[in-house]
Amino acid sequence: GLQLGLGLKVFSTGAGMATRERALLTHSLDGLLAALLSAAVALALYGDRKRPASLVLFALGCAGVARALPAPPSLGLHSPLAPVPTVDAADWWHALVRAALPQLPVTLLNAVVATAKLAEDLYPRRDTPSVDAIALSVGLSNLSTAAVGHFPSCHGCGGLAGQHQFGARTGSSMALLGLCKMGLAVALGPAPLLRAFAAFPPAVLGVLLAVGGVELAACARDVRGRCGFVIMLSGAGSVLRLGTGAAFLISCTAAAAFRFAGRSLDEEDEAGGYEPAATDPANEPEDG
Repeated sequence: GLQLGLGLKVFSTGAGMATRERALLTHSLDGLLAALLSAAVALALYGDRKRPASLVLFALGCAGVARALPAPPSLGLHSPLAPVPTVDAADWWHALVRAALPQLPVTLLNAVVATAKLAEDLYPRRDTPSVDAIALSVGLSNLSTAAVGHFPSCHGCGGLAGQHQFGARTGSSMALLGLCKMGLAVALGPAPLLRAFAAFPPAVLGVLLAVGGVELAACARDVRGRCGFVIMLSGAGSVLRLGTGAAFLISCTAAAAFRFAGRSLDEEDEAGGYEPAATDPANEPEDG
């Protein structure tokens, strides 16, 4: 239910971004025509590991950036180090009350629990990270980098779904992505890089987000049984209306109520149950 609800939210955000510009086509390759073209490319190459749609859409977005900027950014050697912040007790209290505690339910459910479950669904025949391992990874990464001005970050099931859909299958893809990001930061510097990011066509970026949302929501197809289906829909609807924290409590309450009534979450309806979708062998990384 959480995965379905989060997937629908990501899809809605992406669709809204892709259709924000009402013009047919702008100078920077934004607009409804660019959104339709991006969606057509994403659908035509959906699931094609040899021709990832992400590379085609990224190239289209870069073309839009090149048309939007008055001049190409100059290359150089820029220091990636940020000023070390100074904090006092008031800053710690403000961060705890205004940021850490309100964000905790979303981080635990979306970035930890849902991510672990999605990894298990996408790669059922491989050893995937546990909830404890992902939580430890998020905590240590933030503790070790916050002191030097790093913005708080987490994994996120939406990002995992999007990366998987666009061809990522092993840890080397994440290493390559990180190297590309660091290379851009060192070569361009903060100001030109931010201008380039701001010029990236929302129509293309929105389609990328929408496809990631579809992949995340598609995991709901594996739910079995009438009771499980009801719990899933309750959780998904609660995510859309009330947020992930309330959705988690509602889903747990529904599951506990069914179990208290002696109902199996996988039991089939008399008229026929819900069959789980077969696992796609293409989800598994190739040997070597």
